[in-house]
Amino acid sequence: MVHEEEILQIVQSIWMSILDLEIRLDSSADRRLREGGGRTLTGCVQLTGDFEGAALLDCTGKLAQRVAGVMFEEHPDALSIAEVQDALGELTNMIAGNIKPLLSGSSRLSLPSVVEGADYTLIVPGSKALLQVGFTCEQEPLLVTLAERCK
Repeated sequence: MVHEEEILQIVQSIWMSILDLEIRLDSSADRRLREGGGRTLTGCVQLTGDFEGAALLDCTGKLAQRVAGVMFEEHPDALSIAEVQDALGELTNMIAGNIKPLLSGSSRLSLPSVVEGADYTLIVPGSKALLQVGFTCEQEPLLVTLAERCK
């Protein structure tokens, strides 16, 4: 079983080592993302094998643009949509890759998928949220969800 503290350590480690950005827990992140009304991105990596589910990373478009700028060492406004999506997919993949060893048995990761829009819902059919951890980075919300296939 994966715990909130482990997700916290994974996300903080990635944000500090890759992005050099401060991140902190925020229990209101899910609500803030849903009520924000602006552009949102969701990265998703499927886990298959002994554990079946998905790791998801939701964040605002503003935060996605900011982290992509750091990753590509470019001004955020100079980046294409594809670069922003690529950066979010890679961050989701890193999170899923760090969650994978915490799961019992053997699991494999899919390639990351990224959805973007202003009013959408991403559903992983046949699954339920096992754990959700909300964060804030530069006043912007982000949410990490570990979903598990319903048995």
